[in-house]
Amino acid sequence: MRKSLHPSPRGATLLIVVMLVLILLGLVGSLMVYAGGERVRAVSHARAGQRQSCAESGLQLARGYFGRNYATWNTFLSAPSSYDPVPSSFNPTPADPASSTLLGAHPELFADVDGDGEMDVFLYIRDNEDEFDPLPTNWRRDNDQVAVVGAVCISKTLRPRRSDGTQDPSTLALEGLLSYNGGGGINCSQGNAGTGAGNCN
Repeated sequence: MRKSLHPSPRGATLLIVVMLVLILLGLVGSLMVYAGGERVRAVSHARAGQRQSCAESGLQLARGYFGRNYATWNTFLSAPSSYDPVPSSFNPTPADPASSTLLGAHPELFADVDGDGEMDVFLYIRDNEDEFDPLPTNWRRDNDQVAVVGAVCISKTLRPRRSDGTQDPSTLALEGLLSYNGGGGINCSQGNAGTGAGNCN
């Protein structure tokens, strides 16, 4: 008996159906991954605006607090491990806004901006470069009645989400220059990072 050299039509049809099913499964899987990513991106985008507002509110609070306490600026500047979260050569152990110890020691540097009972911002101050040659830079003392003040949004509810749905531990900080005039008032220059906070006179 001689065997046919042509493939069975039924086998070829089954193979085509299997390939189409696999392609459809791949498309459905891709759409599900894309939809999940879009949801995470939408949540992150919504929270980014809230977190920006959180940091901007904190910056205004920092301007008010440190402006009222100009007489103790040098005390603040001399203790960067409590008042400055920005790491640098003169501040190798910066303030940790997430530290409960720091919150207990300096509750005045924290604020709840949304009224949920949880601290949302950490207020800080650091010196600007205000020494003239040949004097060396001294970041622990103010010489020109101008300092950099800022706020870090530490709110846990406003943190963005990663693609896997977990919270991103990163924080957002905004800062600006604060100047003190001898008449007892404060001048607030425009903050950076697009705060749009305006000027205080």
